[in-house]
Amino acid sequence: MSEKNTNSFLAFLLGLTAGAILGILFAPAEGKETRKKIAKYLEDLEEKGEEYLEKGKEFVEEGAEKVKKFVEESKDKVVKKFKEE
Repeated sequence: MSEKNTNSFLAFLLGLTAGAILGILFAPAEGKETRKKIAKYLEDLEEKGEEYLEKGKEFVEEGAEKVKKFVEESKDKVVKKFKEE
């Protein structure tokens, strides 16, 4: 993932979190109930964050494997070409 995409995604998550918390805080509800809602939302957000982190990790690992394979294949082609000459 590029740095621009990562920053955009983090800004999106921050905005989403802030909006949800403000919405809950300003909704007419008892303080205890509001705190429960915020706690539940943050737990859900943590789970989603962990899922996104795992997907990102898998994406990077797959990309690294592809790059490694490409480099090895390219190296083999170059070595073969030099041996032919």
